[in-house]
Amino acid sequence: MSTKKPQSYGLYDPTAGSDSCGVGFITRKDGEQTHEILQMAHSALCTVPHRGGMSAEGVGDGAGVNVDLSLQFFRKITGQPLEAGRFGVGNFFVPKDAELRANAERLVDETLSSFGLPVLMKRDMPLDSSVTRPAAAQFQLPILQWIFTAPQDVVDQNDFEKRIYRALLTIEARAFTESEFGGLYPLSLSSRTQVFKARLNSNEVIPYFKDLTDPDHQVRGLFFHTRFSTNTDPHTTMAQPFRLMAHNGELNTDRKNRIAESALALARGKTIVRPKGQSDSSRLDQSIHSRLMEDDLDLITAVVSMMPPAWENDSALSPEVRDMLEYFSLYEEKNDGPAALIFGNGEVIGARLDRLGLRPLRSVETADYIGAMSEAGQIAFPPESVLRRGRIEAGGMLYFDHREKRSYTTLQALEKLAAEKDYSALLRKARVGLDDLPEIPAEQQGSPLRYRGDLKTYQRFVAYYYNQESFKFMMDPMLNTGAEKISAMGYGNAINGLSDHEGGMAHYFSQRFAQVTNP
Repeated sequence: MSTKKPQSYGLYDPTAGSDSCGVGFITRKDGEQTHEILQMAHSALCTVPHRGGMSAEGVGDGAGVNVDLSLQFFRKITGQPLEAGRFGVGNFFVPKDAELRANAERLVDETLSSFGLPVLMKRDMPLDSSVTRPAAAQFQLPILQWIFTAPQDVVDQNDFEKRIYRALLTIEARAFTESEFGGLYPLSLSSRTQVFKARLNSNEVIPYFKDLTDPDHQVRGLFFHTRFSTNTDPHTTMAQPFRLMAHNGELNTDRKNRIAESALALARGKTIVRPKGQSDSSRLDQSIHSRLMEDDLDLITAVVSMMPPAWENDSALSPEVRDMLEYFSLYEEKNDGPAALIFGNGEVIGARLDRLGLRPLRSVETADYIGAMSEAGQIAFPPESVLRRGRIEAGGMLYFDHREKRSYTTLQALEKLAAEKDYSALLRKARVGLDDLPEIPAEQQGSPLRYRGDLKTYQRFVAYYYNQESFKFMMDPMLNTGAEKISAMGYGNAINGLSDHEGGMAHYFSQRFAQVTNP
């Protein structure tokens, strides 16, 4: 195995791969930070080794957890009376080469200083390599941790997060483009959460990171991920979870999403800097982070608008919800999977299934805990303690809001979101009906491209490669119903460039489709 990311060659394109994974979240409903929840995560991860990949040498494809910052733990290691929301933590992969590592440290130090983020402590994250196979050592990267405090002039945690985000973008802009900082990769930089991940098997995650086995490391919630890199090459930086989400499946709209995001950034005079070999999951995490920090969306709005349900013909949705989702569709590119998404930012944590619904998510709730995972029974709650079990449906979601101390199911979440703004008014303002378009003056009618030859209509049909079959199976059903005919048949024709029946320019184009892989 190689530690380098795969490169395109010949007909091989590494971006065409996909993976299948195990994901989940668990959180305490009372918001109390405890060490027990980390032990639960270990139990949940140990039950799904089949959802993670492993080489012949026993090296995992990648696994990790995203946890809220433990107040008690960081008070202990810094010796400072830290307050929640007034300090932040940054975890960074750094290169093994001494010179490159020194460059990486200098970049982070200087950037945090330039943004007025006083560093309390910098340390090597303690790792227990004895829990992994010997062959795994060459694939693991050192992790450096920075602990810093909020500037005196920043009193609101959201403003603190935005300043941290600007520092993160500054670091990434150089780390991802300048060779002297090669190998530097930010796992997380936040005042709310931190990420632990590596080239691990699922059962190795908690014991590998010594911080997570410390009884003083107490959290109220977390989400986890273990990766099976189907048709892709595993790499440490693309292990999950990411900063705001973990994802099982693939995003078949990823290329379209990247193009749309780049175009929008260009229109705003900005440039998106992406890590080399970025996965579809990493791109979505980066996009959500941008929507939160730059467009002031909350996490639930971002997740729903970027991964909407199939709302168009759903009569169960209220008019307000339908107007909201239609309004979202005007400006937000859909991220279609199949995809099961786990998300969290330290305040809310939850799970969402895309509208295809082809990835499993099973939910469980007790008096003290609520969670959702790829498989039922990953955490062995006593049967008498379980209040309800269920599954998240296609386009559905379940999340817990620690600010409100309550959970939301799909319809509850959509109704709550729709009530926050008058989306019906916003939609009316943005919508233009075809019947409302002004009449075109007679002197302006007629395009210079309009056909002005002497071919009869049926002759022009032939010229445009329409025949009796075209009308029978395509045109007539569309003319009769006002909709495209629905069909499902194998397509065995040659591609247009090799066909005996050259079918016009339109036949040289094809549409990408959702290729469903093993869940």
